[in-house]
Amino acid sequence: MAHHQQAAAVSGSPPRGVEIDLATSDVDATCAAYLRLLGRATGDALVFGNGSLRVRAGGDHRVSFGVDDLIAAQRLMGRRGLDPGEPVGVSSGVGSRPTPHSDLDAIDHLVFTAPTRDRALALFGATLGLDFRLDRAIGGDARQLFFRATDLVVEVVVGPDPQPAAQCVLWGLAWSAPDIEATHHRLTAAGMPVSEIRVGRKPGTRVFTVREPELATRTVVIGPT
Repeated sequence: MAHHQQAAAVSGSPPRGVEIDLATSDVDATCAAYLRLLGRATGDALVFGNGSLRVRAGGDHRVSFGVDDLIAAQRLMGRRGLDPGEPVGVSSGVGSRPTPHSDLDAIDHLVFTAPTRDRALALFGATLGLDFRLDRAIGGDARQLFFRATDLVVEVVVGPDPQPAAQCVLWGLAWSAPDIEATHHRLTAAGMPVSEIRVGRKPGTRVFTVREPELATRTVVIGPT
């Protein structure tokens, strides 16, 4: 499970649905980059509609999905063979939370890589119990698997691009923006490097990429057409 007591918390309380614990070589720079991304003043907690984000120095990114009963969930995960070193687990982060105002209101989906399709199905489906919704080929030997958590989507890429690791690891974050043009304008004005807005793969969506290395992971913003 994620060792959150070792994290330098930007958020001061448990998340509603998912807790993202990012590893970085420069905690201060990464915290500052997320405050700019989310349009927050320095010192504001990085809490959003379906979770929270924390930053720590070094190691691997970790993601925990909220559960009602942490002890029971940890016991069940152990019986199902979840490796304590796996960078995906569970936390007690559930319950309704107020969300600080931001034009980026929630995480739309998380993107992971996995070494094999069976490894992805075993972890996200059989062990964590997420709802397996879709499996599709995306060219060459690569595949996309989609799972549904309570209030976000988990996408898992299996194949040579991106290069899979021995474990299922967090590869990127996709943020939800109700007004994508307003968000794009704000980030551009703030000096954050962003791509042009383009049509998304999912029908009815538009997306743009945030090319800020201090965010410590690949980042896109998704909004409606």
